[in-house]
Amino acid sequence: MFHHSINETLSLSLLHPHMAPELYRLVADNRAHLSPWLGWVAHTVSPADSAGFIRQSLHDYADGKRLICGLHYHQTRPVLVGTISFNEILPATGRASLGYWLGERWQGQGLMTLACQAMTRLAFEHYGLEKVQISAATGNTRSRAVCERLGATLEGVITRAESVNGVVHDHAVYGLFRDSMALQVEAGE
Repeated sequence: MFHHSINETLSLSLLHPHMAPELYRLVADNRAHLSPWLGWVAHTVSPADSAGFIRQSLHDYADGKRLICGLHYHQTRPVLVGTISFNEILPATGRASLGYWLGERWQGQGLMTLACQAMTRLAFEHYGLEKVQISAATGNTRSRAVCERLGATLEGVITRAESVNGVVHDHAVYGLFRDSMALQVEAGE
Protein backbone atom coordinates (compact mmCIF):
# COMPACT_ATOMS: atom_id res chain seq x y z
CA MET A 1 0.00 0.00 0.00
CA PHE A 2 1.04 3.57 -0.59
CA HIS A 3 3.17 5.33 2.04
CA HIS A 4 5.50 8.28 1.55
CA SER A 5 7.69 10.03 4.15
CA ILE A 6 7.93 13.73 3.33
CA ASN A 7 10.38 14.48 6.14
CA GLU A 8 11.06 13.28 9.68
CA THR A 9 7.78 14.70 11.00
CA LEU A 10 5.37 14.42 8.07
CA SER A 11 4.12 11.50 5.97
CA LEU A 12 1.37 10.49 3.58
CA SER A 13 -0.33 7.12 3.54
CA LEU A 14 -3.39 5.58 2.01
CA LEU A 15 -6.33 5.76 4.36
CA HIS A 16 -7.08 2.35 5.90
CA PRO A 17 -10.29 1.14 7.57
CA HIS A 18 -8.67 1.19 11.03
CA MET A 19 -8.24 4.98 10.60
CA ALA A 20 -12.01 5.60 10.38
CA PRO A 21 -12.52 6.62 14.03
CA GLU A 22 -9.53 9.00 13.93
CA LEU A 23 -10.66 10.49 10.61
CA TYR A 24 -14.18 10.97 11.95
CA ARG A 25 -12.89 12.69 15.12
CA LEU A 26 -10.74 15.04 13.04
CA VAL A 27 -13.70 15.97 10.83
CA ALA A 28 -16.04 16.35 13.83
CA ASP A 29 -13.54 18.51 15.73
CA ASN A 30 -13.11 20.74 12.66
CA ARG A 31 -16.72 20.80 11.44
CA ALA A 32 -17.18 24.58 11.78
CA HIS A 33 -13.79 25.19 10.14
CA LEU A 34 -14.40 22.86 7.17
CA SER A 35 -18.14 23.27 6.53
CA PRO A 36 -17.99 26.57 4.62
CA TRP A 37 -15.81 24.94 1.94
CA LEU A 38 -16.59 21.21 1.88
CA GLY A 39 -20.13 19.95 1.39
CA TRP A 40 -19.41 16.38 2.48
CA VAL A 41 -18.68 17.49 6.05
CA ALA A 42 -22.41 17.85 6.80
CA HIS A 43 -22.94 14.22 5.75
CA THR A 44 -20.15 12.85 7.94
CA VAL A 45 -22.08 12.17 11.13
CA SER A 46 -20.49 8.97 12.45
CA PRO A 47 -17.35 6.85 12.24
CA ALA A 48 -19.33 4.54 9.94
CA ASP A 49 -19.52 7.39 7.39
CA SER A 50 -15.74 7.74 7.51
CA ALA A 51 -15.36 3.96 7.18
CA GLY A 52 -17.58 3.96 4.09
CA PHE A 53 -15.57 6.79 2.58
CA ILE A 54 -12.32 4.92 3.22
CA ARG A 55 -13.68 1.70 1.69
CA GLN A 56 -14.75 3.57 -1.45
CA SER A 57 -11.43 5.40 -1.66
CA LEU A 58 -9.55 2.08 -1.54
CA HIS A 59 -11.71 0.70 -4.37
CA ASP A 60 -11.06 3.85 -6.40
CA TYR A 61 -7.32 3.53 -5.73
CA ALA A 62 -7.34 -0.10 -6.88
CA ASP A 63 -9.14 1.00 -10.06
CA GLY A 64 -6.58 3.77 -10.68
CA LYS A 65 -9.22 6.50 -10.38
CA ARG A 66 -8.18 8.33 -7.20
CA LEU A 67 -5.53 8.42 -4.51
CA ILE A 68 -6.71 9.64 -1.12
CA CYS A 69 -4.07 9.91 1.59
CA GLY A 70 -4.03 10.75 5.23
CA LEU A 71 -1.52 13.42 6.19
CA HIS A 72 0.24 12.36 9.40
CA TYR A 73 2.28 14.56 11.70
CA HIS A 74 4.74 12.57 13.81
CA GLN A 75 5.23 13.61 17.42
CA THR A 76 5.44 10.73 19.87
CA ARG A 77 3.16 8.84 17.47
CA PRO A 78 1.69 9.68 14.05
CA VAL A 79 -1.37 11.93 14.30
CA LEU A 80 -3.81 12.32 11.41
CA VAL A 81 -3.99 16.07 10.69
CA GLY A 82 -5.80 16.16 7.33
CA THR A 83 -6.13 14.53 3.94
CA ILE A 84 -4.75 15.18 0.49
CA SER A 85 -5.92 13.48 -2.65
CA PHE A 86 -5.93 13.12 -6.36
CA ASN A 87 -9.71 13.40 -6.68
CA GLU A 88 -9.37 12.44 -10.32
CA ILE A 89 -6.49 10.81 -12.15
CA LEU A 90 -6.92 11.22 -15.90
CA PRO A 91 -4.02 9.55 -17.72
CA ALA A 92 -5.64 10.12 -21.14
CA THR A 93 -5.36 13.89 -20.68
CA GLY A 94 -2.25 13.76 -18.49
CA ARG A 95 -3.95 15.50 -15.58
CA ALA A 96 -4.89 14.98 -11.95
CA SER A 97 -7.04 17.18 -9.75
CA LEU A 98 -5.60 17.76 -6.29
CA GLY A 99 -7.71 18.42 -3.21
CA TYR A 100 -6.77 18.85 0.43
CA TRP A 101 -7.89 19.92 3.87
CA LEU A 102 -6.12 20.35 7.17
CA GLY A 103 -7.34 20.49 10.75
CA GLU A 104 -7.44 24.09 11.95
CA ARG A 105 -4.85 23.71 14.70
CA TRP A 106 -2.33 22.40 12.16
CA GLN A 107 -2.58 25.34 9.79
CA GLY A 108 0.11 27.96 9.39
CA GLN A 109 3.03 25.50 9.71
CA GLY A 110 3.63 24.79 6.02
CA LEU A 111 2.43 21.19 6.33
CA MET A 112 -0.01 21.33 3.42
CA THR A 113 2.47 23.07 1.15
CA LEU A 114 4.95 20.23 1.76
CA ALA A 115 2.24 17.63 1.18
CA CYS A 116 1.17 19.29 -2.08
CA GLN A 117 4.77 19.38 -3.28
CA ALA A 118 5.09 15.65 -2.56
CA MET A 119 1.84 14.82 -4.35
CA THR A 120 2.80 16.96 -7.33
CA ARG A 121 6.12 15.14 -7.64
CA LEU A 122 4.22 11.86 -7.45
CA ALA A 123 1.90 12.98 -10.26
CA PHE A 124 4.81 13.84 -12.53
CA GLU A 125 7.35 11.16 -11.59
CA HIS A 126 5.16 8.13 -10.82
CA TYR A 127 2.01 8.69 -12.83
CA GLY A 128 3.76 10.46 -15.71
CA LEU A 129 1.18 13.25 -15.79
CA GLU A 130 1.73 16.70 -17.27
CA LYS A 131 -0.56 18.81 -15.08
CA VAL A 132 -1.91 18.97 -11.54
CA GLN A 133 -4.99 21.14 -11.22
CA ILE A 134 -6.26 22.67 -7.98
CA SER A 135 -9.67 24.31 -7.69
CA ALA A 136 -10.38 26.42 -4.60
CA ALA A 137 -13.26 28.66 -3.65
CA THR A 138 -12.21 32.25 -4.28
CA GLY A 139 -12.99 33.13 -0.67
CA ASN A 140 -10.89 30.28 0.74
CA THR A 141 -7.79 32.39 1.25
CA ARG A 142 -5.80 29.69 3.07
CA SER A 143 -6.28 27.14 0.32
CA ARG A 144 -5.44 29.70 -2.33
CA ALA A 145 -2.32 30.72 -0.40
CA VAL A 146 -1.08 27.13 -0.64
CA CYS A 147 -1.47 27.33 -4.44
CA GLU A 148 0.48 30.56 -4.52
CA ARG A 149 3.28 29.17 -2.32
CA LEU A 150 3.51 26.23 -4.72
CA GLY A 151 4.04 28.64 -7.62
CA ALA A 152 0.86 27.42 -9.33
CA THR A 153 -0.47 29.41 -12.27
CA LEU A 154 -3.90 30.97 -11.77
CA GLU A 155 -5.63 29.81 -14.94
CA GLY A 156 -8.96 31.51 -14.32
CA VAL A 157 -12.08 31.75 -12.21
CA ILE A 158 -15.17 29.65 -12.76
CA THR A 159 -18.21 31.59 -11.58
CA ARG A 160 -20.90 29.84 -9.58
CA ALA A 161 -18.84 26.65 -9.61
CA GLU A 162 -20.20 25.01 -6.48
CA SER A 163 -22.90 25.29 -3.86
CA VAL A 164 -21.82 24.29 -0.36
CA ASN A 165 -24.47 24.29 2.34
CA GLY A 166 -26.57 26.79 0.41
CA VAL A 167 -23.70 29.18 -0.37
CA VAL A 168 -22.61 29.46 -4.00
CA HIS A 169 -18.86 29.78 -4.52
CA ASP A 170 -16.76 30.84 -7.46
CA HIS A 171 -13.63 28.73 -7.93
CA ALA A 172 -10.12 29.87 -8.70
CA VAL A 173 -8.46 27.22 -10.88
CA TYR A 174 -4.70 26.76 -10.58
CA GLY A 175 -2.32 24.62 -12.58
CA LEU A 176 1.06 23.09 -11.82
CA PHE A 177 2.92 21.79 -14.84
CA ARG A 178 5.61 19.16 -15.26
CA ASP A 179 7.90 21.47 -17.25
CA SER A 180 7.55 24.27 -14.68
CA MET A 181 8.49 21.91 -11.87
CA ALA A 182 11.56 20.76 -13.80
CA LEU A 183 12.60 24.40 -14.14
CA GLN A 184 12.16 24.97 -10.38
CA VAL A 185 14.34 21.93 -9.62
CA GLU A 186 17.03 23.15 -12.03
CA ALA A 187 16.94 26.59 -10.38
CA GLY A 188 17.32 24.98 -6.94
CA GLU A 189 13.92 26.11 -5.65
